[in-house]
Amino acid sequence: MGTSAVNKLSQVLNELAIALTVDGSQTVDKQALAEHIAENELEEAGAAPSWLIDLLTAVSDRKVTGAWVDFKRGTGDDTNIFDFIRHLHDVLPIAYENNEESWLLTFPQLGLEACISLEGSCYKVSGIGDTWELEDALND
Repeated sequence: MGTSAVNKLSQVLNELAIALTVDGSQTVDKQALAEHIAENELEEAGAAPSWLIDLLTAVSDRKVTGAWVDFKRGTGDDTNIFDFIRHLHDVLPIAYENNEESWLLTFPQLGLEACISLEGSCYKVSGIGDTWELEDALND
């Protein structure tokens, strides 16, 4: 096991788990987090893409991106990565909403949401309810 992606992914998930449970109203099973990484074959160094680490780090650090951040999809099959994201709410106290072309992860304890656009290959971290604010204003 290398020191790059797997430790980064585990580290950022552990930091996020702490941030989400700091008030004591929720708990996170660290073993379930480790199993979620392994089930999606993201335990190998380099298996988790840097954009996923960056997105989760932004949420953990409570930093909004302000704009959409483009990411490159892998050259192979991204199924494990997207399954990991789609089922993250099974191991963390967050909400998941499938909007077909995008997925919305809501982190109520942090007052943040992260939207992943599958159509545009980009993501955005915003305050809850702010993801589409600019787009809605431009469309009015």
